[in-house]
Amino acid sequence: MGQIMCFQILLTNGERLWPATIFPVWHEDMPLTDLQMVHTALERDGRIIVAVIAYDSHGERMEDHSQVFSKEELAVIQGPIPTFPPCGISVNEVFGLSEAARLWGIEGGGATIRKALERGEFSPSEIRKSDGILLVTFSGMQRRYNAIMKHEWMETQSYFVQEGVIRVQPEISPTSQHISLTTLTRRHRKASDI
Repeated sequence: MGQIMCFQILLTNGERLWPATIFPVWHEDMPLTDLQMVHTALERDGRIIVAVIAYDSHGERMEDHSQVFSKEELAVIQGPIPTFPPCGISVNEVFGLSEAARLWGIEGGGATIRKALERGEFSPSEIRKSDGILLVTFSGMQRRYNAIMKHEWMETQSYFVQEGVIRVQPEISPTSQHISLTTLTRRHRKASDI
């Protein structure tokens, strides 16, 4: 099975929507395929429809959810980002825990992922043991931690929405420190662990 393209959205409340498909409010059947189309729809209507696959606390897929979001509710929109469906994966889409932690920039290394496994945060199709070595899938890491690997954070096209204004880079005020995509992602990851 091949890659599919999705968006990752960070909301102002710290919630992360992944994998997300974005639609304009005026045409719910026409998915937007790039950030310029998303920008145009937000500038035109001030709102977009986001369809996202929801997972329960055990990582089991629930029904798909669609919701309308205003510009003011959005913090970051990234994409399109390639992902792999959780079934029919290749050997290149599976990682040891230490490798996955390094690639996604997870503090605490493989032990952090192991703890997430012990808490039931991965589904049986996302993680398995092979000759004593725990392996995790690409799609499992995207779902649980971040759609983007650490080395891709600054290379992935992103829009930052601040006070209803869409920017390519976040606005830096003289009294605030620079908030990078890496910082936003880490903040989200820490908030999701609470």
